[in-house]
Amino acid sequence: MWAEEWNEVLFTDESRFCLQHHDGRIRVRRHRGDRMLNCCVIHSHTGSAPGITVWGGIGYHSRTPLGLATVIFQQDNARPHVSRIVQRFFVNYQIELLPWPVRSPDLSPIENMWSMVAQLLTQITPPVATPDQLWQRVEAAWSAVPQEYIQSLFESMPRRVAAVKSNNGGY
Repeated sequence: MWAEEWNEVLFTDESRFCLQHHDGRIRVRRHRGDRMLNCCVIHSHTGSAPGITVWGGIGYHSRTPLGLATVIFQQDNARPHVSRIVQRFFVNYQIELLPWPVRSPDLSPIENMWSMVAQLLTQITPPVATPDQLWQRVEAAWSAVPQEYIQSLFESMPRRVAAVKSNNGGY
């Protein structure tokens, strides 16, 4: 039943960006019954491409680097996030964690942020040639996303949670 309480959460996650502008992951949004249509299937190279992995966080009023004094930290339940050493870090630094269901749809608005960063990267030419150049472009794209866009993602959280609840925890 949260509304403005979402504004106190810091959503974090990692994302991979590759020199070829594609991380190899396939992201498809489709309607019921469209699963096997040719327009919804993409054949791709499965080998890993050179690139970088970055970690970021978004808050209603700001984005990382961290430095917010009164936030509730949110992360999904990926194995690296719930390891004992990570959990001990949060306890030692008295960082409050938002409880997150283990097997839930990924509601985190940072996934939308990563998509926006990736979209901005595809608009930049010429392509990058080195991981250092890629890092500079990812950092610039991260900073270029308007804070108003991030705020709209936070404002969508009550609607997202309500949709999951109405679907009994499903997508």
